[in-house]
Amino acid sequence: MNKRIRKRLWCAATLVIVALFVLGLLWLSGRSGFKNAEEKLAAIDAERAIPDEQNAAMVYNQLVDDYDEGTFSRDFLAGKTDTLTMGGPWLSKDHPEVAEWLKEQQGTISKLLEACKKEECRFPISIDPQVMADRMQLLRTMRRWAYLLVRAGNNDVAEGRVDAGLEKYLCLIQMGKQLRQQPVIIDYLVGVAIEALGLEAVAHFTVEGGAAETHLKLIESAMPQTKDNWAKELSIILEVEQLNARRQSGSLAWLISQWWWRISNKDAFDRMHEMYVRLLTDRRGNRILIALRGYNKKTGNWPESLDEIKSSLPEESLVDPSNNGSFVYMLTDDGFRLYGKGQNGIDENGRRGDGADDWLIWPRRGRKSEQKSASAG
Repeated sequence: MNKRIRKRLWCAATLVIVALFVLGLLWLSGRSGFKNAEEKLAAIDAERAIPDEQNAAMVYNQLVDDYDEGTFSRDFLAGKTDTLTMGGPWLSKDHPEVAEWLKEQQGTISKLLEACKKEECRFPISIDPQVMADRMQLLRTMRRWAYLLVRAGNNDVAEGRVDAGLEKYLCLIQMGKQLRQQPVIIDYLVGVAIEALGLEAVAHFTVEGGAAETHLKLIESAMPQTKDNWAKELSIILEVEQLNARRQSGSLAWLISQWWWRISNKDAFDRMHEMYVRLLTDRRGNRILIALRGYNKKTGNWPESLDEIKSSLPEESLVDPSNNGSFVYMLTDDGFRLYGKGQNGIDENGRRGDGADDWLIWPRRGRKSEQKSASAG
């Protein structure tokens, strides 16, 4: 065997040894990284722990254990009936099947209202891939419960059970807040969607639902804060999501590719921020609607401008979070319009789409036209 062949064999053997050594390091690092991520997630969970009797998650878990998938798979919960019962107040005589179905759901509704009386909610943040399907099922079910509360609240308001209807609307806002207490992307996003549903229902009740002064005060006290806390909320979510990713990959490769994780998830976080800004816009918009309604109840008119109510509002409530400018308010023949000018900061008369990005706060996006269309259908 000549020297060249021996040299090549020696190089190959050296490369194999080095590769085995590196793989061993990766394995050891992976075990260490997995254990470290597990310990940190456990520490965060321990820090977040609260007594079961204070934890709304206990109620939700009990409800989902008793959940029947067929409960919401009814033919009458579709089409124009879905639009009308979700879109605003409706009478039992107009939708008797839905009204009867709501009676069957009173036990679930009572449990949801019980959960919403709790300030805190703690689901585990360390999500094992094997149980992720159960978590997704829970979140899908909570969205269906949110639709149940909207329908029931709309029926209550239409038939004069105003306090009961408002309680269900405010429960939606609380449910969204509870889900957003979880520093996990999917929980957070579902929480945003549910809170937005509650804010829309409350907006209609505030302006058109015959809200008394006591109702306005109750709504105001239940409104989420209107300060921009995105940086703080994102930092907690980032930490937990990265620990979960490290726990699942468990290797040195994860450490090396951390920068890639941030890049590959950039679109998701940008989308989260966009949804957060819209939610914050609706929160501030609801604060303005409460002040407008209070002014209307005292004077019998809507104010000429927002300057007439600004003294009764937190300062940041009048700032459009999309562009840090002002909201647009104008009187109309049948009331008023209120909207934000979107990220581009251009007043596009409340329009969204085809390049326009205004965010309409009142009247809400197409709700009356959808109801009229459904009724005509």
